[in-house]
Amino acid sequence: MTEKLKSKECEFVGKRIITFIGPEGSGKTTHALLLAEDTGLPYVTTGDTIRDLAANDPGELGDECRAMFAEGRYLAGETLLRILVERFSRPDVQDGLILDGGLRTLEETIEFQAMLEQAGLDLPMTVIYLNIPEEETYDRLVRGKNARKRADDTEEGVASRLEKFNLLLEERLNVIKNQPGWELVLLDAMPEEEVVYSQISGVLTRDVS
Repeated sequence: MTEKLKSKECEFVGKRIITFIGPEGSGKTTHALLLAEDTGLPYVTTGDTIRDLAANDPGELGDECRAMFAEGRYLAGETLLRILVERFSRPDVQDGLILDGGLRTLEETIEFQAMLEQAGLDLPMTVIYLNIPEEETYDRLVRGKNARKRADDTEEGVASRLEKFNLLLEERLNVIKNQPGWELVLLDAMPEEEVVYSQISGVLTRDVS
């Protein structure tokens, strides 16, 4: 556990939403889980939430999630935001959370603050953009010696997911930069995991006296 995220630093980190974005393979889930462990904040992933609905919800939302997986596409922004309103209204996230998998489309990014307000979650948000070159994504997922190689980690599958991530990326980043109460932090995710996590810790605790 990272010492600098204990005690009063943990309290400081806790009064905010911390969101990770970046291309696949950049370490979003790894660092989000480490941060959740060190701070005690709830770890929320849109992927797990959608998978749970697809598996267990017999209604309209479940149908839309199942169709998303079957067709290999993103959920409509309006649908995802409806799902997040319900999740972000729960008591466990009222003092902050770690979000893995948000702000994937321009529509979702534009409407995200309104969704937070609808959920009654009035907290500042730090968006940590973990960046790696496209070639590194292929190395980490498909080509490298220690590549992840999930069933969908094919050249074509990774190319499709990178295309979706890069779609209107600059516009999404501009929305994040200009949203009051939000902060965008760009980090190079190429170094070793410990180095990147130390940078994340430094960003989140830099204003603690």
